[in-house]
Amino acid sequence: MNKLDDIALWGQLLLLAPLGCVLIAAAITDWKHRKIYNKLTYPSAAVGLVLQTIVFGWSGLLWGFLTVLVVLLLGIPLMIPRWLGAGDIKLFGVIGAVLGASPLFHIFFYSLLAGLVMALSLSLVNGYLGTLLKRVGGFFKGIVMTAATRSNMMQPMEEDERGYLPFAVPILAAFILACTDLYLEWPLILEAFREFSRSLGDVMFRR
Repeated sequence: MNKLDDIALWGQLLLLAPLGCVLIAAAITDWKHRKIYNKLTYPSAAVGLVLQTIVFGWSGLLWGFLTVLVVLLLGIPLMIPRWLGAGDIKLFGVIGAVLGASPLFHIFFYSLLAGLVMALSLSLVNGYLGTLLKRVGGFFKGIVMTAATRSNMMQPMEEDERGYLPFAVPILAAFILACTDLYLEWPLILEAFREFSRSLGDVMFRR
């Protein structure tokens, strides 16, 4: 979370401490009730913009607001195949309001990794792993066939109680991992991924 490195410790604590509390609350309600409540996300986003303004000035307010808009716009396609719920998108919007775009990307990257591990673990425990892999494979096969034939051959993944993932929990785990990256320089998976991408790009586009 490079942007936070440039501000004083009080500013980091002012942003991270309230956000951590919000993410803990969201993880609890999502795990217990399968809900991330609007009464949590809406006020948190508003408070986040205020905190951005206090720490970064009016530019922080502007970039925080724009980040929230981008999250909402980009989140809609993820809701169509039901990869993420509306509450998950709003929670990412809260993170964007509080921290801005760069830390949000950092947390989003780790949330995908944590979500994958948690989804596979829960599916294995619930006896759903084989079915899940087949349905995911069929979904991506539909994407490929749609692109190849230029006709809609996509089929939405069937819902199954065993496959439910309270995504606020991986988001909380991602927040913790991103903070350990910032303060303890661990596990630095995102940095390793970036280095790998640069090396791969150099090889692919080398003349």
